[in-house]
Amino acid sequence: MNASGEHYLSDIIIRTATEKDAAVIAAIHVASWRDAYAHILAPEFLSGGIETDRLAVWSQRLRDPSLTQFVNVACDPGGLVQAFVCGYCDFDPVWGSLIDNLHVRPQARGQGIGERLFRAAAGQFSATATGAGLHLWVFEANAAGLRFYERLGGSVVEKDRSGIPAAGGKTVLRVHWPAAARIG
Repeated sequence: MNASGEHYLSDIIIRTATEKDAAVIAAIHVASWRDAYAHILAPEFLSGGIETDRLAVWSQRLRDPSLTQFVNVACDPGGLVQAFVCGYCDFDPVWGSLIDNLHVRPQARGQGIGERLFRAAAGQFSATATGAGLHLWVFEANAAGLRFYERLGGSVVEKDRSGIPAAGGKTVLRVHWPAAARIG
């Protein structure tokens, strides 16, 4: 347990996702969006058919991964997938590699799983990327997410508008780490 009363799981297993993980990744993505983005994304979108949409996205990504993409999952000791991360190596010539998604089951937050997965992804980028930097986009209204990334040493370097139609142009922030190696 840490100083703020959070329990950390020490026996999390991080592994490369396979096509068989598409359904569980989609389910975690949907649950995370419905929980963390309830005040950000349109209610009709969140209550609509996002399960089918996310399953199609993750099935495609895991079936036909790009050369620069990786998707990792974090499993508890019983083998249940608790979180996932998707990244793209050397995504941007200025900002470096991209963390495209990092989602933890809402009931598993606060256990250190997201941080372990993020640090492992940073280590993976550090070992394979030609550039040193790492970045991601986070909704400005996602205060908990922004605090998490700032606690890990990221700095807000840019503002933009979300391209997700259900976000209605809400502000997103680019969070940047100049050197992925210093995170992991």
